[in-house]
Amino acid sequence: MRAAGSSPHKRSTLSIAIVEDDDRDRERLRTMLRTYETDNELTIRLSEFEDGAAIIEGYQPQYDIIFLDIQMAGIDGMRAAAEIRKVDTSVILIFVTKTAQYAVNGYAVQALSYLLKPVSMFAVTSEMDRSIAQLGRVEQTSILVGPRSAPRRVDISDIVYIESSRHQIWVHTVNGPQTFSATLQEFDDLLSPRSFYRSHSSYLVNLKHVVQVDGDDCVMSNGDSIRISRSRKKGLLEGLTNYIGGQLV
Repeated sequence: MRAAGSSPHKRSTLSIAIVEDDDRDRERLRTMLRTYETDNELTIRLSEFEDGAAIIEGYQPQYDIIFLDIQMAGIDGMRAAAEIRKVDTSVILIFVTKTAQYAVNGYAVQALSYLLKPVSMFAVTSEMDRSIAQLGRVEQTSILVGPRSAPRRVDISDIVYIESSRHQIWVHTVNGPQTFSATLQEFDDLLSPRSFYRSHSSYLVNLKHVVQVDGDDCVMSNGDSIRISRSRKKGLLEGLTNYIGGQLV
């Protein structure tokens, strides 16, 4: 595993947050998640928060799963979930509660499920299995990009192009660029089946965002011009033709 940064994170690595104000309950859930990690040969990046206010402060989409205690002092789990949903529609929310009656409100924030305290290993395993299956479907439309310390979820359709420069990756999206340490080949392997084309050794373009081919340049939807290698131009034009044809069918 790279320490400096990452690229598209594979499903063998999960980013999980626990939001729980009771030390013993937080430790119990942490232990069970570590057991699940070992049993299933996963890597879990685990973050812990002692209340709802702590996780929503400066929240950025970076988690695959969040376990939220509902009953907490200050900002409770339900309010925290509502704030999270304003900026992150993909993260899986699982409520943890002593009473099932509180969990029914979870539908308002698209919670996947809930766990009753005291949490059992069987229940955690069942919810983790279900969450990973759900994440497999989410991964079809979005990926996590950025440094491993703070990855963010990005819709694949929002990526305009990806650039490699001086051992750094620049992911140019409709909302601006993100940069971190990775290799372009990792993105090429992941995204080439998703209408992306390697127009140059340093560029991977989203055919959806190609506005025009002008000589040896691609003009992208954000106004940037991307160089096309001579050896790759024919393949790019064929890929673009196939993409446009597929959209018209």
